[in-house]
Amino acid sequence: MTSRQSHRGFTLIELTVTIVVILILASIALSIGNRVLRKSEADETLAAMEVAATAMHEWLESMGRQPRYGTFDTGWSYMLAGMDDPAALPPYDVTIPEDLVGDTPVETLLALRERKLQESVEALGQQFWNRMQGVESTRAVMAKIDADLMLRDEVDGSGRQCLHDAWGNPVMIVFPGRKWRTDGASSQYNDEENAGNGCWRDDDGTIRTFEERLQGPARNGRPYLVSAGPDGRFGNVDFNIASGEPFPPEDDADFLQRDEYQHTLDNIYSYEVRTW
Repeated sequence: MTSRQSHRGFTLIELTVTIVVILILASIALSIGNRVLRKSEADETLAAMEVAATAMHEWLESMGRQPRYGTFDTGWSYMLAGMDDPAALPPYDVTIPEDLVGDTPVETLLALRERKLQESVEALGQQFWNRMQGVESTRAVMAKIDADLMLRDEVDGSGRQCLHDAWGNPVMIVFPGRKWRTDGASSQYNDEENAGNGCWRDDDGTIRTFEERLQGPARNGRPYLVSAGPDGRFGNVDFNIASGEPFPPEDDADFLQRDEYQHTLDNIYSYEVRTW
């Protein structure tokens, strides 16, 4: 008697389960791959920013001071409160773009200026890195940055470089403001903290710049670099408190959940800024 083997095919349920398992495994693999890729890009960005920070230190050593950042627009109370004396204004290495200044109150323009700052990051970077190029030792350090990240454009007939992150976005330079002034010939030439016009004194003895309000105060008068991270949005921490006050605000339970704040969480900094 001959026996016959029966060949049973997969049932519909078995096929469905198999496909589901494959999809789950593929999803896990894709998720892991994306995390590895993001970490690689973050590491590449941080490495370039560390070299750039070394170049900034070389400039400091050569010039004996940090880069000066400000505006001569006397209608802008945010940076010039108490600075009616023109002789007190130093020459600036990097000037604030015109579309970021004006005599409208800071609170009114906060969201608008956040957007305009995002658009002005590359122009500010080109100003800054062009200024850094003027010192030989700084130029030598900058040459070590990957050319795919220190991109060069023609601006007004001359080549200008700007540091970018691994996601192709320009890296922001956050400058501390000028020194807080208390030695004016009269009280009108001195600074006074004023929430109405956004005039704040930081722990390092400088006036808080708009970028510091968006990203957090610089430490010890040192500029810092910040990448917007994978989402390409710098966000806004809205650091609008006096020096020494608690942050985030204790009376605002929803502060940390705001979209503007959430966008800051994947930012990459050249030194530790977020102390809260």
